[in-house]
Amino acid sequence: MDNIIFKIKDSVDIYVHEPNVLTIYYMNSRRRKTFRVNQCMIDLLECIDGESTTEDIITRLKTTLGLNEEEIQNTLKLLVEYRIITEKSSENILSDYDLQRYARQINYFSEFLRDEKCAQEAQKRLMESHIAILGCGAIGGNMAIQLVMSGVQQLTILDYDVVSASDIARHMYFDNYSIGMQKTELLKSKLEAIDSRVRIRTINKVFRPEDDLTEILHNIDFVINSLDEPYIGYTSSKISRFCVKHRIPHYIAGGFDAHLASTGELIIPYMSPCVECYASHFKTSLANWKPKKHPVIERSKEIGGLPSMSLFSSSFGVMEIIKYITRLVDLNKEYKVRGEWTFTDMNLQYLKVEKDPECLICGANNET
Repeated sequence: MDNIIFKIKDSVDIYVHEPNVLTIYYMNSRRRKTFRVNQCMIDLLECIDGESTTEDIITRLKTTLGLNEEEIQNTLKLLVEYRIITEKSSENILSDYDLQRYARQINYFSEFLRDEKCAQEAQKRLMESHIAILGCGAIGGNMAIQLVMSGVQQLTILDYDVVSASDIARHMYFDNYSIGMQKTELLKSKLEAIDSRVRIRTINKVFRPEDDLTEILHNIDFVINSLDEPYIGYTSSKISRFCVKHRIPHYIAGGFDAHLASTGELIIPYMSPCVECYASHFKTSLANWKPKKHPVIERSKEIGGLPSMSLFSSSFGVMEIIKYITRLVDLNKEYKVRGEWTFTDMNLQYLKVEKDPECLICGANNET
């Protein structure tokens, strides 16, 4: 560690309270740790300025405080372990432009990873991902915008529809001048305005049962399904079966019809429940349920909702996707199944869905 340059992490605030109590605030995760320390620890922290090497610090503290090298080295290792200090990166993985553009995001990533270099690697993985978004409605379009803002630079987007007046109340990138225009082309224009480097492949067509997903999803790293026509359950089943078989992680977006503020579900082939696991869960849990006849005969075919509910579902989904692609968390421990958010009490309840070991799609007998 002699030639390493350490600095206090950008996302960490340090406060010293009398008598010699040290409080560490991890600003990004809102965590706090408190330590009782001696003056030597405070002096050591003051030496970590982002310019001095460990050799410089050891020499200084040996001279002024009489500390031995082993004590200082062990303390530095402890500060790294607690993610209070980090090695100052000597070689950047990203360009100066991208470091500036995504500075806050990289700062946030570093809270969960070992050091700034790992955070840059996480950002690079995001920028190099090719993501397909099937359905450019309020959910799919909002997810596309947030992903490009986060750094994704290659997208395939599919939709057949044009903008109607009712779309303006739910889509973040439509206005009165958009009515009658192709959704994919409008979205492409919006994404290119966010980042001129983004590469967009548009597919302007209706998704049909006979469509060849091999052609649509060629060279795709991640798939988002937000197609609610002809029916979200059908499109999700077809897409998930294909993606599991080809080991493509995918996200079945929430925010549709009776699930207006559903989080949707991240599906990691052969690790998480797939769409068929969810179908089995509902078949069992709703076995004795029978719908009652609705008292109102003449009802609108459209399901009601708020733009903020669509934005909730899309934002939640994007955060889950970013966690997966950047490897910020261990999803074996932190994986979330679909959640349902309720408007009246602002409550989010997660379903109790587990991976079915006998599933005909993702079960152990089908893994190749």
